[in-house]
Amino acid sequence: MTTQRPDNAPRSWLERPLRSLLDLRVEAVVFAVIVLLTAFSRLYELGLRVMSHDESLHVYFSWLLARGQGFQHTPMMHGPLQFHLLALSYFLFGDTDFTARLPHAIASILTVAFLWKWRRYLGSRGTLIAALLMLISPYMLYYGRYARNEALVALFGVVMLWAILRYLETGGWRYLVVLTVVSALHFTAKETAFIYTAQALLFLGVLLLDRVLRDRWPRPAYRTAFLISLMAGVALLALAVATARLLSASGATGLNPATVAQPAIPGAQPPTEERTAPLAQLLAGGGLAAFLLSLFYLLRGYTWARLREDRALALIFVLFTPVLPQLAPLPMHLLGWDALDYSPTGILHTALFVVPLTLLAVALGLAWDHRRWPILMALYYAIFVVFYTTVFTNGQGFFSGLVGALGYWLQQQGVHRGSQPWYYYLVIQIPIYEYLPALGSLAAALWVGLHSRGKPSPPGVEETSGPHLTETTPKAYPAPVFGLLAYWSLTSFLAYTIAGEKMPWLTVHITLPMILLTSWFLGRVADGVDWGAFSRRHGWALWGLILVFLFSMAATLGAWLGPNRPFAGRELPQLQATAQFLTALVTALLSGYGIARLAADWPWDQLPRTGVLAFFTILAGLTVHTAVQATFYNYDQANEYLVYAHSARGVKDVLRQVTELSLRTHDSLEMPVAYDSDVAWPMTWYLRHFTNQRFYGDSPTRDLRDVPAIIVGDNDFAKIEPIVRQDYYRFDYIRMVWPDQDYFGLTWERIRNALSNPEMRAALFQIWLNRDFTQYAQVTGKDTLTQSNWQPSDQMRLYLRKDIVAQIWDYGVAPQAVQAPEETDPYQGKQITHPADSWLAGPGETPFHNPRAVAVAPDGTLYVADSGNHRIIHLSADGQVLQTWGTFGDINQDPDNAPPGTFNEPWGIAVGPDGSVHVADTWNHRIQKFTADGQFITQWGTFGTGETGYALWGPRDIVIDAQGRVLVTDTGNKRVVAYDADGNFLFAFGSAGVGAGQFDEPVGLALAPDGTLYVADTWNQRIQAFAPTEDGYTYLREWPIYGWFGQSLENKPYLAVDQAGRVYASDPEGYRILGFSSEGDILAWWGDYGVPPDGLGVVNGLAFDPQGNLWVADAGNSLLVRFAPWQP
Repeated sequence: MTTQRPDNAPRSWLERPLRSLLDLRVEAVVFAVIVLLTAFSRLYELGLRVMSHDESLHVYFSWLLARGQGFQHTPMMHGPLQFHLLALSYFLFGDTDFTARLPHAIASILTVAFLWKWRRYLGSRGTLIAALLMLISPYMLYYGRYARNEALVALFGVVMLWAILRYLETGGWRYLVVLTVVSALHFTAKETAFIYTAQALLFLGVLLLDRVLRDRWPRPAYRTAFLISLMAGVALLALAVATARLLSASGATGLNPATVAQPAIPGAQPPTEERTAPLAQLLAGGGLAAFLLSLFYLLRGYTWARLREDRALALIFVLFTPVLPQLAPLPMHLLGWDALDYSPTGILHTALFVVPLTLLAVALGLAWDHRRWPILMALYYAIFVVFYTTVFTNGQGFFSGLVGALGYWLQQQGVHRGSQPWYYYLVIQIPIYEYLPALGSLAAALWVGLHSRGKPSPPGVEETSGPHLTETTPKAYPAPVFGLLAYWSLTSFLAYTIAGEKMPWLTVHITLPMILLTSWFLGRVADGVDWGAFSRRHGWALWGLILVFLFSMAATLGAWLGPNRPFAGRELPQLQATAQFLTALVTALLSGYGIARLAADWPWDQLPRTGVLAFFTILAGLTVHTAVQATFYNYDQANEYLVYAHSARGVKDVLRQVTELSLRTHDSLEMPVAYDSDVAWPMTWYLRHFTNQRFYGDSPTRDLRDVPAIIVGDNDFAKIEPIVRQDYYRFDYIRMVWPDQDYFGLTWERIRNALSNPEMRAALFQIWLNRDFTQYAQVTGKDTLTQSNWQPSDQMRLYLRKDIVAQIWDYGVAPQAVQAPEETDPYQGKQITHPADSWLAGPGETPFHNPRAVAVAPDGTLYVADSGNHRIIHLSADGQVLQTWGTFGDINQDPDNAPPGTFNEPWGIAVGPDGSVHVADTWNHRIQKFTADGQFITQWGTFGTGETGYALWGPRDIVIDAQGRVLVTDTGNKRVVAYDADGNFLFAFGSAGVGAGQFDEPVGLALAPDGTLYVADTWNQRIQAFAPTEDGYTYLREWPIYGWFGQSLENKPYLAVDQAGRVYASDPEGYRILGFSSEGDILAWWGDYGVPPDGLGVVNGLAFDPQGNLWVADAGNSLLVRFAPWQP
């Protein structure tokens, strides 16, 4: 049986004629074209750019979620929403760089598309302008193609502001639903939700206050008391904030320009914040009490029933009550408690605030509307719980989202990530990238000020659709469009300027409201143009002349203010400058004349409007240039300021080589690839499909020699060199870059000097317009501003094993050219297993910190040069502390700062036959002598380049020979210096060079039982032996060291000789001990990177005790390690 539809029944959309769908207005077509262009700009070559450090974290853990390995929310990586969206993208389209950024690109497209809803508030032309500005905005474009939360937040922002305006105007229930959903999504995306919510609450509070103060009070006697207590609360709270900031020890000014903050690393613990000053706590408490008192007077005088009728109050309750439990970290922070402390005590502290705040939120919500509020809260927390618990698979995620998110980022504000100056957005980000909406916002404010008030919005229409669950209809508001957008623009700028963390991507949140405000202004300017008369009066010609006039005036000023001034001479460059100036000036005069003629019969208010639109058209063209340049040309380079800790192209170059090598040697991605912690992000993402990838952190070991490809960051270059040796080809790349940071430490004097220098003006203009640092490098003399040697940056290396590369042709070597390693390891087969039998960490409360040297006294006790702590420690043979002396003193700053008994990294120590202790106070460039118990006796030496026997440069080691002579390696001056027991200069030998008896960075000294002196000639990679004479030492022999490869400050080898005359040398960055015969034949070696008993860190000083035990100063592990006697 079929049922026929009545003739007058509405048709399904499937049955509508196609022509009804094509009945489109030009406005809709233009808007659709802009949306399509937005889609193209967001999706075009989306996967080409290298994943940045932070991006790689987001996309990798999302990939693990997509593979079914779950996800646990951590506040460091913001909210869980994007991880779920990325996992969905991988599930639908696979895991690539393109699909990893696809959700963010879609969100950016939707942000532009949603502006169609803003036509009521921006007007038709204003909406089209807003969509166009969103399309071309450098920040909206760049971070609309970036796997960060900013693209998501921008979408939530335009929806949130629209929903607020719509509800204020109409009171429609569905706008509360929209606001609740978008607020919940924002809180699952990023902690900027707290800032957005605070901005909205403050605006709505002021709106409510204005309504309340304008309205009639049933009990007017309370009105004055309300105002007084409210102002007192505001004043006390402002004083509390100011006091806390003044007393805070943290700050971001005065940073050295060369200092850059490193990106956060997964698992890193946030630093502990200092407890808020008691005075600030007292003022804040007083402010809270005053606010509560004002609330009492408000409820008594104005009445709760009248307040509930206000739409602003409804929005306040919808926004504030679900967030209230999440604010528990704020009072905890004031009390010095840690919201991230999940110990029983920490959980108790958290519960003391979460439970009362939750009960308060429930009480407030039910008091406002016991029917609608539970529905909205159920909707909010349904979204919140699903995402934070990773669809109910991670219960702890609910609590980490509830209190951990705000708790973590409160701590981060004290870290000042990026350490940017306070003017970071004002002077750098906005003028370089978002100058158009910034100028548009200022123009909007000026325009409204001149007109006293903007054109009022159409009156609100009370909605009757949707569920009416209350008995009251809230009071209507005219939509405060200008007020909301101007307020949001200003408070966004102030909030992110005041916040401790200043990062380029946060500029998105400042730009968003400025674009809307600029569009509102330009839309009204365009609406005020008589477009019919514009066409009749040759308006397009006038517009063109205005553009020509503005361009030519800019060119005239540029020529006059540039480095080559006009009329300066008759040489060709000077004549060219004069011609350029005259051409621009004549063009400006002619176009100005044309404007005057064409505008002669124009109404007085039309010409300024046309000029404003022409001016912003030029800015739009410049903005397109800025956006395209940053997004599609400089995306992997260092010359853009809208990035930070940005991955350079070298990452994908390395990946390409490794992938090609694996495919050509294994026909798959099964080739072993090793990488360290420096390059882990983004390499963890890029190597995810390599089945035999190997992460070795910062602890490379010699078994890496079996790996065909090793990727290493610059912090581990010295560690990897002894492992790869001559068996690998090395390829160098820039891994990560930061923008040039010469803008740090700006002063008015620096600004004045820069602007008064024509060459510097021209250089800065080239940076602003084209990101070209060529002229700037010439003016400043900096040679680190090219893409090949950019600083600040981090480096990386790819090591490819030669025998593997020999199998292919593309690395500049024919296969037959590499048959075997060019150099074999002479120590091969000599490694032994010789674990340490004990080790000491130093005094319990103040353990060793990078101990560099150890000496054994005649009585068997030990003296340790605890270099990092700038002290000497005297230990018994069983490790008990006998004496400690020394504190830090730097004689280089002020001689009075380094009196006797103070040290600046002592690296050498020796004990004389009488028990006296001699210390090489390395960076104070002197030798100090003490009694056995640390009483100062004498000192000698000053900084110098060897002019005299006392002119020392970084003395490293000391020994005392059988004649009582004190021998010192004067490392920087490349010699050995001898003194008598009282410090009188005797003789010196050695000079810079590679010949016999010459040195390059001599460090360790050791005396054999027969009196032979051995010297570690570090950078010549050899040990030299010298025989004693009455007036010095004479050269005997030498042998090479297959080690000591690097030239870092850590790589300083020391020597020791046992009773049998065998010579032992530390290989600091080889993490091993080498044993030789007295003639230099390798006997054995032991050690590898790690911790005792089997591993070693950076090893320096060596000494034998009377029992034949070898004591080793393990600076890398901050330990004193003992090895039992060893027999070959």
